[in-house]
This record gives sequence, C-alpha cells and structure tokens, in this order.
Amino acid sequence: MIQRAPNDRSPTALPARSLVACALLILSSLIVSGPASARAAAPALQQRMDREIPALLRAQKLGGMGIAVIRGGRVVWTGYYGEQSPGVPVTSRTAFNTASIAKTVTAETLIALAAQGRIDLDEPIASHVANADLAGDPRYRRLTARLLLSHRSGLRNWPDDYDNGKLAFDWDPGTRYRYSGAGVELAALYAQAKTGKTLRALATETLFAPLQVDGMAVGELPAWTSGRLALPVGKDGAFGTIDALYPGLKTGSGVGASYDLIATVPGYASFLSALITQGGKDAARQRSRETILTDLDGDAVYGCPRAVVTRCPDAYGYALGWQVQHYGTHRVLQHTGNDEGQTDLVYFSPDRRDGAVIFVNGANGWVAITRAIELIGDEPLVAGYYHGLVEAVLHQQMPAAEGQ
Repeated sequence: MIQRAPNDRSPTALPARSLVACALLILSSLIVSGPASARAAAPALQQRMDREIPALLRAQKLGGMGIAVIRGGRVVWTGYYGEQSPGVPVTSRTAFNTASIAKTVTAETLIALAAQGRIDLDEPIASHVANADLAGDPRYRRLTARLLLSHRSGLRNWPDDYDNGKLAFDWDPGTRYRYSGAGVELAALYAQAKTGKTLRALATETLFAPLQVDGMAVGELPAWTSGRLALPVGKDGAFGTIDALYPGLKTGSGVGASYDLIATVPGYASFLSALITQGGKDAARQRSRETILTDLDGDAVYGCPRAVVTRCPDAYGYALGWQVQHYGTHRVLQHTGNDEGQTDLVYFSPDRRDGAVIFVNGANGWVAITRAIELIGDEPLVAGYYHGLVEAVLHQQMPAAEGQ
C-alpha cells in the first residue's frame, strides 16, 4: 500500500501484535452510522486527535498533518496539526504534494475516458506510444492501460531501478505483480495520444469540473498554491525545499500521472466523497475501480502479516489504480504516497460510505498515520492491517491505545 514514486525509495505499509485485539475492540465501539451521529461524534474525535497527534508529530520528526473524515458520503470532520513550513501552521488551505496518490486521479481519469468511449483500456498502447527502451521487445506490443494501471506490466518502478537506466521487462506482461510508476506514466501517455489532450486537461474535464473538485493540480504549481505549499520534511525532521525534491513542479513538467499531485485536504476529500456518491449511479465505473486484478496475498511488502494481524483481508490486491481490500462483503479502496519528505494515505468504503484523507509533510509518517486511522475508528480492520505493517515491515513500535 505504501508506494514509491520517482523519489520514493521506501515502499512500506502498516497492522499489530497483542495490542491489535484490544485496539480493534476499542475502535469498534467508536464506529457511528449516519450523518447525524457522525456530526455528534465530531467533538469527541477532535479531542482524541488533539490529545495524541501533536505529540506524535514531534516524536516522529514530522512537519504537519491534515486529516479529513468522511461518513455517510460527506466530510464530517477535518483537523490540522503542525507546520507546513517553519513557523507557518498547516490549515485547510495547505497544499501537499501527495506523491503516488496521483495514481488514483490518473486511474479515475482513464476509467472515465473509457466509459465515454474515448479510449479502450484493453487496446495495445504500442501503436500510439513510442518508447525507445521497450520498442525492440515484442512484449511491448502486449501492454494495455488495464495491465499498466493494475501493475502487471512486468516493468520496475522507474528507469533508474535498472543498472543501465533503461526500462526492460523482467517478466511477461500480465503474469505477475510489480509496482511500476513508469507503467502508469505509459498508460497516461496512451490516453493523451488517443485524445490529443494533456493529462492535466483530461483530469479537469472528466473529474475536477464535473465533480466540482477544487484544490487539486496535476504535475504543476498553479498560482493558487503560492504561500500554501507544505514543504517536504526529511527523516531528520528538517524542512527541505520543493525545488530540490520535486524539480519538475516549478516548470509544470512534474511527473503528473504517477506522482506530483498537488492537493489540499478538503480538495481530495471532496473527490473521495464524489466517488462514493457516484458509485451507486455508475455500476460499470464502480466495477472498474473495485475489481481486483492483481493479487497481493503473500507479497513481501504488501502482503498482510498474519502473525500480527487479528484479521487479514479475505482478498486484496490492485484494481485499476486502487488497492482494494475485501472483508466479507465489506470493501475498502485505498492508496498511499511516500517519498523522502511526504507520507500520505487515502481510503474509502463504497458500501459503508466512509473514508479518510491523511496527508503528512514528513518522511516518517506511518506511525502517526496509522494512529490517526485507529483514532478515527470507522475502519478498525484497515487500522489493524497498517498497525501490523508498521511493526512487521517497518520494525517500529506503535504507541499503545489509550488505557493500555
């Protein structure tokens, strides 16, 4: 779940030890249903967050955190902690570079284009997209947007993951999972070639405009981000610069399909709320984002660590862009973002109509993010999954739940 992008070198994800059973029991009692009870629970949620998040930011050497909670398909609570830059607090106006969260916007854009008949997710991309590294390999002609968006291309994450700096197939497309930002970029190039429009324009016309989403930008720093950017914070807790970590943003040449999505917390939360609402109205698009195409069970990084998790998903893996977890009939869609200065998680449940947006400008964000999921309390099984990954994959100790 924790992906890596061009600068992202630490794929990880996060669930629990003996604490999980107690934590899940406590968290289950916090779940509320319906907008009225959600609004009533907001002050208690504020108190829980205020008690723990500021101390976690300091302990984990993080800059700041922005959180939005969705219940009943609506945003019912937001909270902002820490600093977007030295001396400047995180607010609802803060714009985060959400790293690999960008892939969710790319996937939803291509899903929308396919629904409109403007692209075919199963058409080979080779006749529309030239790639010097791969053109000489006949397997390139087998790549489709569906394979690329579900991370079954056979390609590594980025060209610099190869000794010679050139993309190459490690295995046949469609046969195995490997997370690949370069693959998602190829899918976006296909959509751009077919439509004659940039990904930025396509995202605006298929998603942002019809869903009335503001506060999001693909691969660029529009004027509205001035003075509002969350600066990256390294593992040592020191603020860095946007230019050093994300050089393409200033020129508008950011890696927008798989990285460099600029978003405010309210902006992305309104996007998730719209997907929840839209799901019941467009069954085909909902199936595209929910149908697991790539199994992650047993994966060395993302596989659920059964020894420390009370309940692993019954099925989990990648659909188009989203990682999906099934717990019986309950479904959760999620994605992560991770690099040297930023950590993010977004998730939502189409059936429960809940979700959350958690953005952190800081490289050490997973303990704080996992604790935030536990405090929100709507998805204790998701919290347990991440709790276990924090301990089993990152080898960090989660703080005990209150009363433990």
